[in-house]
Amino acid sequence: MQLQFYDEIPNFGDALNPLLAEKLFGSTLQGPSSDRLLLIGTIIGRHAPDGTHEHIIGAGAGYKRGHYSVANRTIYALRGPITCDLLGLSRDYAAIDPGILVSRFFTEAHPTGVAFMPHHKSHDRAGWFLEAACRQLNITYISPLEETTATLAKIAGAEQLITEALHGAVTAESYEVPWTPVVFSHNVLSAKWHDFAATIGTRYAPVDISTNLSFDAKIHIGNRIKYALRRVGLGKEKYKYLPVRKLNNDSLASFMRLLTAAINSAPVRSDRQQKMRSVERLDKGIGRFNELWGH
Repeated sequence: MQLQFYDEIPNFGDALNPLLAEKLFGSTLQGPSSDRLLLIGTIIGRHAPDGTHEHIIGAGAGYKRGHYSVANRTIYALRGPITCDLLGLSRDYAAIDPGILVSRFFTEAHPTGVAFMPHHKSHDRAGWFLEAACRQLNITYISPLEETTATLAKIAGAEQLITEALHGAVTAESYEVPWTPVVFSHNVLSAKWHDFAATIGTRYAPVDISTNLSFDAKIHIGNRIKYALRRVGLGKEKYKYLPVRKLNNDSLASFMRLLTAAINSAPVRSDRQQKMRSVERLDKGIGRFNELWGH
């Protein structure tokens, strides 16, 4: 069986797949096969690729629009209720993101104080700016492209995590580190956050730390139009985060004030009982898979 995940860039959440899969399934995932395992990420397409059979344990849907088919798919557990709805399945399949299990297998922790982790596209576009703000505020900047076990240790040892990356939040929740979700750019997919939040008995209400700054050479007219539409209540919610302003001498100081406000805001309070029930459903799904495929 083949482990299927997004691996075009070493993004933290996606890179958790081989680490956890090896711990959970071992040699089951060795050798060529038309069977594919979908574990972590918003990677469920509308249908299984021709000639394959997909085994889904905790993965999510949300990027694709339209009808989702469950043909040639075995569902053991899904990331959350929104994914269940998209696939047309009972919410009894709703478990939790498998990243919640990292604290079972990876126990190293490096004290990092307050830490900030951006979305990988925010890091790619504005990492130098975000890291500069963190240095000024004396907080730890965690790149979503760092080596995976090192990132786990940094989050495990944090006093507080401010995160735009979903799997920063999932990991912090696993280690019981206080975390606060934020939005810096328009790249955040809110549906997957809502999916996860429901499984821990809370809601996704991110702190807005967006600056609308453009880090490119020019500001695209299309972004200006979409941003203007959103200002009058039209268009998608994410349009309000589009880059439509140029950097100036006050840009870094303005962002630091926003980031400080996020640090001082109340962290997410999950429902421990709800989380335990969700993890139990995930464990049952993993158990059923291992009964069928061996471990």
